[in-house]
Amino acid sequence: MNVKSISESHNTQQQSEETYKIFTVTVISGKGGVGKTSITSSLAYVLAQQNRQIIVADADVDAPNLAILFTPENSYNNIEHSEILEKSRETHKQTVQTSEKAEFIPEKCTHCKQCIDQEFCSFDALSWDENKKIPIIDVVACEGCKACQLLCPSHSFQINPVNSGTITTIMTDYGFPLISGETILGSQTSGKMVTELRKIAEVQAKQENRDFLLMDGPPGIGCPVLAAITGVDFIVFVTEPTTAALHDINRAISIVKSFNIPFGIIINKKDMNLEMYSELTAFFKQKGYEILGSFPINSRWPYAIVSQEPIAKFLEDQEILQEFEAIAEKLWNKRENCKEIIEN
Repeated sequence: MNVKSISESHNTQQQSEETYKIFTVTVISGKGGVGKTSITSSLAYVLAQQNRQIIVADADVDAPNLAILFTPENSYNNIEHSEILEKSRETHKQTVQTSEKAEFIPEKCTHCKQCIDQEFCSFDALSWDENKKIPIIDVVACEGCKACQLLCPSHSFQINPVNSGTITTIMTDYGFPLISGETILGSQTSGKMVTELRKIAEVQAKQENRDFLLMDGPPGIGCPVLAAITGVDFIVFVTEPTTAALHDINRAISIVKSFNIPFGIIINKKDMNLEMYSELTAFFKQKGYEILGSFPINSRWPYAIVSQEPIAKFLEDQEILQEFEAIAEKLWNKRENCKEIIEN
């Protein structure tokens, strides 16, 4: 191969890497308890049944439970999330370090007590041991801000990376990988964990030629949610016809609109309050918000969760299955439209 051919090959590869982009959809709710994870699992199941090359991620790293609905066996009651993942057939687990903590170096300390008297730490992570005449670090309160390291005249503090949590990948029975993050108790780095989770998911998607990432986002509107929606292609909101849900979804929508991310809404348990449901749909239509679909209350819905299966599979209800299929098709079409824009 001559120099020109090598150069052309390199440019083609570089262009391919630059244009590659996985279409990412994050499902959020503004509040917990509206069926976000149940709906996400069924959308993943239906997309897989439609032979879409998807990868799924559980970005609720403080309380991950999406994997429970995709375990190969239905006999893992009353055990930890990590144990459920480890019992799955194909597992890859890695520890991630997304935060830093201060460490005290006793041999360097001159016992001047400036760290306490001058209040080096804004997070109250430093206290004083009167017997040993040395500072004590509260590792839970410590934010790794480096103030103690920079201000200590005897350089008695250093900042080290610490384990923040684990990210585990399993291959589900439905032919797609599920990547799940779980923070270590006391770790205050949920947002960074979500960012790391997304990086790992995107790398694996590229390696396996998967072009659709479906993420189950965290509840609320805090830092983990921001990490789960930043830079994504589409947001799916799950809500219900209650005053509290409407209040919380309005807050979440205001954030998503500030990022200029397109979104659609799924209304769950629509018949729990028919008057409120009518007001809700009228309000969304008046605002120009897309309603992707809706689901009625189903008394067997909780049994799907107990049986650790996606609702769309467990219920064997054609009407509900068709609604999930219609929503999944809408999401896939958005991916196709986005792909056309990138290619043109």
